[in-house]
Amino acid sequence: MCAMHLVRFCRPYPGLINKEVKVINTWSSHTASTSTVVRNDRSLPSEIKPFSAVPGPKGLYNVPFIGAALHFKPFTKYTANEINDLLTDMRKKYGDIFKIKFGKDYMVYINHPDDAKTILQAHYEVHKRISFDLSETLAEREKVNKGLILLNGKEWADLRKPTQEKMLRPAVVASYVPLIEKVTNDFVDNLKKKKQVDDLLWELNNYTIESVGMLCFNKRLGCLDEGTNSPAEVAVALRNIFDMLQKSFFMPLKMYLYFKTPFYKRFEQEGRKFMEVVSTETAIQNEFLTKLKKEGKLEEYLENEPNFMYSLLADGRLSEDQISSVVSDLFGAGIDSTANTLVFLLAQLALNPDKQAKLYDEIQQVVGNSRHLTKEHLAKMSYLKACLKESHRKIFPISFGVLRILESDLVVGGYQMPKNTVLAINNRSMAMDDRFYYRPTEFLPERWLRETTGDIAKSKEFPFAHKPFGFGPRACIGQRFAENEIFIAATKIVKNFHVSMPSDVKEIKTTLKIFTTPSEKIKMNFLERQ
Repeated sequence: MCAMHLVRFCRPYPGLINKEVKVINTWSSHTASTSTVVRNDRSLPSEIKPFSAVPGPKGLYNVPFIGAALHFKPFTKYTANEINDLLTDMRKKYGDIFKIKFGKDYMVYINHPDDAKTILQAHYEVHKRISFDLSETLAEREKVNKGLILLNGKEWADLRKPTQEKMLRPAVVASYVPLIEKVTNDFVDNLKKKKQVDDLLWELNNYTIESVGMLCFNKRLGCLDEGTNSPAEVAVALRNIFDMLQKSFFMPLKMYLYFKTPFYKRFEQEGRKFMEVVSTETAIQNEFLTKLKKEGKLEEYLENEPNFMYSLLADGRLSEDQISSVVSDLFGAGIDSTANTLVFLLAQLALNPDKQAKLYDEIQQVVGNSRHLTKEHLAKMSYLKACLKESHRKIFPISFGVLRILESDLVVGGYQMPKNTVLAINNRSMAMDDRFYYRPTEFLPERWLRETTGDIAKSKEFPFAHKPFGFGPRACIGQRFAENEIFIAATKIVKNFHVSMPSDVKEIKTTLKIFTTPSEKIKMNFLERQ
């Protein structure tokens, strides 16, 4: 799958089918209040309300295809990249459950963790994914294999199973720590020379291309070489791809489905740039492994260095084309998402020097003067993990949260949701709701520590309010690798530098290009520790 497949939401799945099927009943009352009083009323209503009673915009907003466009400029103050502001205002107006017409069907937004739990723990067999029409159109026209994010049903399961067996084993993830550490050491050396960067995201994009490249291709791609002062072409292509995907979601008339519009041609051009890089590097890695095998050196090589691509080839359950699609998924998804996560984590530490100092103390205590990071070091750093979790909460990494397409009728919050309804769990909204989080606007990693009690620990009562990597079989397959990469980078950077930003910067402004990203360039100072 190419990078344009990498998106957490798109046009709702067509057709709301209401058949006679088993209904699972759960209910809770909802209000738009942000009071810290958590509702306790779990009694059932006298009757279940029909789907038509779910609140939401009325009138022209419900015209198929056209209605969605009316929520944005020039009709309102919102752009497509500011949909979270729109959703926040709607939650205040309509409550914890509301619906919006996208395309010809409705998407229902869920803003309470109790309802999120009901949805995520419902019975699913097929695990349908939302239709990604722009990406799917490109894949079909280019005749490339669809990857995990585009596939559904048996095709998806057949691809997912062998891939997750290789990616979710702790021993496999741990084996990459030395390789990622080498990349990170080079990145730290570059920061020592620069001392200040004017665009932190581009710097980290080059870093993540190198580190994710080690996982996908077992090869350094040269993005951190001396004299490299601009973002890699593949990173620029990915940024443009994600920006266009975001825009395509809200297009009232998607003419690119029928012929190659100028918009589609631009998307196609960026997609081909990305696919060319992946195809070239995949072919080089295949040739390298074949050469080692012919020379009788493959076993010796594998004893000294893990190789994800070879593990899939040796498994025998996937074709080379399928393996290429998996590698493409991981490479594309891992670059931009991880770079943005690191930007926001470092920015939060810079804006909260007391938390940065506390993390530095933990690193010194656990790692000390050791020259190398180990899996044992990473396992012991609970405050580091809390910092990442809190950064994800404060600036949620994707547009809103987990999506589900119901496979049977389900009662949620007193409303009957028909089979095939698309439900969007708005984790971003819940993350800033003081019903679920103590002082939600503040960066408080302590709220996630096991030993924390009292008001600050309120978040522990609502585990379904925070799911940055998704939930269940459709959860992010690269989560463990991504977290390891982030932990290694954050540890090395904070161990070597005190990070800070200009004194007039008090908050980080964000926008959406599928993944949450800074809306302005972030300048950061790296003062080397003595």
